[in-house]
Amino acid sequence: MPATDESCLRALSLTYADAVRAADAEAWAATWLPDARWVLGPGRDVQGVDALVTMWRSSLAKYARVVQLYLSSTYDIDGDDATGRCQFLELNELVDGSRKVLAGHYDDTYRRTADGWRFASRELTTYYAGPADLTGEFR
Repeated sequence: MPATDESCLRALSLTYADAVRAADAEAWAATWLPDARWVLGPGRDVQGVDALVTMWRSSLAKYARVVQLYLSSTYDIDGDDATGRCQFLELNELVDGSRKVLAGHYDDTYRRTADGWRFASRELTTYYAGPADLTGEFR
């Protein structure tokens, strides 16, 4: 079956998630454009793949395990540019052994390159971040 733009964009998010799970900085960096922007919240807005990798490594350092499960995605494709929204659930085990859950979505922009689709930007919206038993507050 030939790949469609939508299936390639979905595969990009899954490649990103697998790189997070494996803590593979090289594979994770390869999902981004060199001048990409990543916004995780106030004070956590970086641009340029080197800065993204630095912030990603710093963030991952507090976790023993991270698993991202992508739940649904929508895309609007216009030639070599696209936008999309990817909803996900993230299961976390911190280095101290505690466990947390993050639920949210990324608003994404993408650009097609000679090597396939890449993230131009990802902006996180968090619905829930807290204890795995969901006793925390939903946003």
